[in-house]
Amino acid sequence: TTELLIALETEREILTRERRDLEEDRTRLELEAAEGRRTLEKDRAALNAEIAGVEGMVVKPEDRVQLNIGGKRFETTRRTLTAARTVAPYSYFGAMFSGRYEG
Repeated sequence: TTELLIALETEREILTRERRDLEEDRTRLELEAAEGRRTLEKDRAALNAEIAGVEGMVVKPEDRVQLNIGGKRFETTRRTLTAARTVAPYSYFGAMFSGRYEG
């Protein structure tokens, strides 16, 4: 019976160590998972910002403008033409899109 008690005590110590190791592993994994979630959220926010930036650069068909200047056809965007208001306010297009001459 003494041998049995020693064997049981040894087994208990082994199980106690294994349980402690498992709890440490669990804690470490939970911390890693939390860090992974934070990184994922940061990456998701960066991706959403990048998508918004790209969407701002996409030219919709309705924003395309065709010009006929001296018989030559040009295509540009409404955004390019209206940018003249701030980039070159005294140019032809700057004056045209300034709103000063609307009736």
